[in-house]
Amino acid sequence: MRTLCLTFFLGLASLSALAQEGLPVANGASKPLEFQIPVSAAFDLLGVNPSTVMRPGNIRDFKVDWSFQSYRLRPNLAIQAQPVWELFYNRTNLRKYQRATTFMKMLSTLDISAGTIEQQTGDNTFDRRLAMAGKITLFRSKDPLDDEDLFRESTETYYQQRDRLQLDRKVWLDSLRNLPPVSENLKQRDFIITQLNGTDQLIDDLDKRQKAKINELSTLFVKQHWNASFLDVAYGRAYTFANPGLDSLNLSTDGWSVWANGCVGIGRRFLISGLIRYTEFSQLTRQNRLQQQLTAGVNIRYGSPKFNFFAEAIQQANEKLTLSRQFTIAYGGDWRFSRNVMLSYAVRTIYNRPVVLKNLVPVVSISCMMR
Repeated sequence: MRTLCLTFFLGLASLSALAQEGLPVANGASKPLEFQIPVSAAFDLLGVNPSTVMRPGNIRDFKVDWSFQSYRLRPNLAIQAQPVWELFYNRTNLRKYQRATTFMKMLSTLDISAGTIEQQTGDNTFDRRLAMAGKITLFRSKDPLDDEDLFRESTETYYQQRDRLQLDRKVWLDSLRNLPPVSENLKQRDFIITQLNGTDQLIDDLDKRQKAKINELSTLFVKQHWNASFLDVAYGRAYTFANPGLDSLNLSTDGWSVWANGCVGIGRRFLISGLIRYTEFSQLTRQNRLQQQLTAGVNIRYGSPKFNFFAEAIQQANEKLTLSRQFTIAYGGDWRFSRNVMLSYAVRTIYNRPVVLKNLVPVVSISCMMR
């Protein structure tokens, strides 16, 4: 069938950082989950990311990606989620996560993604491909949810003030309950109700100020560490719809890939990422003979959490480690125009050896956190 529906039944709970044992941060406070919104590993495997050298990172949430490689209004689609995090650590109280072992914290970064693309193979012919991939973060230099000191001061002050207001509320509520039901107490009853409503309003205002403070601290933390160092490893398999024009799900394996993707920040503005990937795939023009390919690349980014620009170079080698006669240089960037949405774009320039421009491919993707 033309479109594959992939459904993840994952609970999406609101989560906030914790700085005091047994107590969550203010009601519904935003959480500093990600330094950036990475494109899914499934799209990385299928080669429809704007940057071939993908920026490492994890999302701790449910995400949808759309990718466009032509002017045709038929976008490629991928979905991504982190099941271990959702099942065990997506709680308002973060003590369970902060007390987990290093291995379990690493395991919580495991994300699963699946995506489909429509790829042109001729003038009027298209193949529909499907990829499924898993990725895990082996190393990260910064983890905001594991930083107990990040919100400690603001949270302790918040709970001290809130406890005093809750005590005042209890006093007014007890006074209201203890009033005898006689008409001469109406003025006193109205006074107590006014004080009780005023205390409730003070509690609501305090919660809102705390939420704003948490958001401010979160934004500052991400801004200071947007180019934190990461190391990801991933594995995925790709399939082709045997009958792409029919309403049937008939898949054939066309390859698998394993890769490592790391990045290191330099100063406050630069991020250098690297990729090494091993791929085996079927080559129909050679009687389904299995082909091997080694890909390596480097990416340099300059910018901030909201805007950044990159240039990258990618080279491939065959099973005999002979360099291919073409290499790719790409230019592009990311624009995170809201907390949950990021637009990525690039132009890939493909060259023959010696350096002769062979092709130019524009790529645009939109990543949307579903929260």
